[in-house]
Amino acid sequence: MLKTKKVCQSARIILMACWLVFIATNYSSAQQTGADKPEFNPDTVFTFHSPRPLLSLDELKNALTNAWGVDLVFSGNGFAGGVFMQKKIQEGFYGFVDLYISGARNSDEFELYDPTTRQTFIRDKINRLYMFPLMFGASYSLFQNKVIGSFKPFASAGVGPTFILSTPYYDKEKDIFVGFFESFGSAKFFTRFGGFIGIGADIETSPRNVSNVEIRYFFIPFGGAGLESIEGLPITDFGGLFISFSIGFRY
Repeated sequence: MLKTKKVCQSARIILMACWLVFIATNYSSAQQTGADKPEFNPDTVFTFHSPRPLLSLDELKNALTNAWGVDLVFSGNGFAGGVFMQKKIQEGFYGFVDLYISGARNSDEFELYDPTTRQTFIRDKINRLYMFPLMFGASYSLFQNKVIGSFKPFASAGVGPTFILSTPYYDKEKDIFVGFFESFGSAKFFTRFGGFIGIGADIETSPRNVSNVEIRYFFIPFGGAGLESIEGLPITDFGGLFISFSIGFRY
């Protein structure tokens, strides 16, 4: 009796195995990798167009004729800043207006510490001087058809007014140092005309970005006896060598 049951169980297992093999065989034949794929017929009724013309990099740059940005400036006066606006007049020729904001001095000015008063001061300094040259100028790209790559040298020149602000640093009559904010109550304002010549290079990273470095020499005569930052060392010309790093955006 037990032997008959074992034979029946074995037969069921064999039949079940055969059934599973049959199902797996049929499934695999239905998923043959070599079967032909149905032909795809693209729809030719609808045609899509870009709402804007597709421009090359050169065409995009030519379409962007205006630019603005900021300047980081270094000179004998220390670090300064500025802003600029630029307009393309024709290929390689640009007009611009820019404004620098800088301190002014004609000698090194080092702060000293007075242990008696516990104050820092600059020896012989009597005025704080600030200058704001507002220049209208033009730049011209050099060797336009000979330079390969993103390094584009240019020459520039400009003229315009320079606004000079003088505030007292030390009051000789009262023998006291004047605070920074307090000094603006006795500020004096001057305007002088001047200009500059420069040479630099555009570093093109993309059609929409402006990036360049430039060396400018400014001529800003003050006239008369000049204006003192350090007593006995009047500044008669607020010009000099300025190095600027500019970044901006075309639009």
